[in-house]
Amino acid sequence: MSKFLRSTTVAAVVAALGATSANAAPTSVSNGPVQAHATIVKPLTLAKVSDMDFGSITVQDTGVAHLNASGTLTCDPTLTCAGPGTPAEYTVTGTNNQVVTITKPNVTLVNTADASATLNLVLTGANTVTLPNSGSTGINFKLGGDLNVPASTKEGTYQGDLNVTVNY
Repeated sequence: MSKFLRSTTVAAVVAALGATSANAAPTSVSNGPVQAHATIVKPLTLAKVSDMDFGSITVQDTGVAHLNASGTLTCDPTLTCAGPGTPAEYTVTGTNNQVVTITKPNVTLVNTADASATLNLVLTGANTVTLPNSGSTGINFKLGGDLNVPASTKEGTYQGDLNVTVNY
């Protein structure tokens, strides 16, 4: 009888193992090949075409001089703008039909005769440009800005570097 009991027990264990492995989740699944892709683009170049110029500003009280990317210069009533403005202009080159992001951080303009006298310039204009079909020839873009002028601004020439960058 013990032989019969052992045979029945072994058969039950084998049946249980067979059922477990048949119902177990597979350890790997394939949905077909996975592909890798890479897009190669030309490096971007950024070249200055022209500097930004707000011209002469007469200060009666605190105000903002607004120069838009098309070159229109307007001043708050507390300022008098004399002369036309010139927006900054750049040429960017790279790969055809790629969208280029323009980063334009604020600029501190410093009085050339007194480094403690500064003005804040907030750059304005396009955030992106799309390179033309002939990307190697590039595309030009212009930036304007809002120049914040306090009533206590010292007279003199103020200048600063525009640290504009471009990225794909």
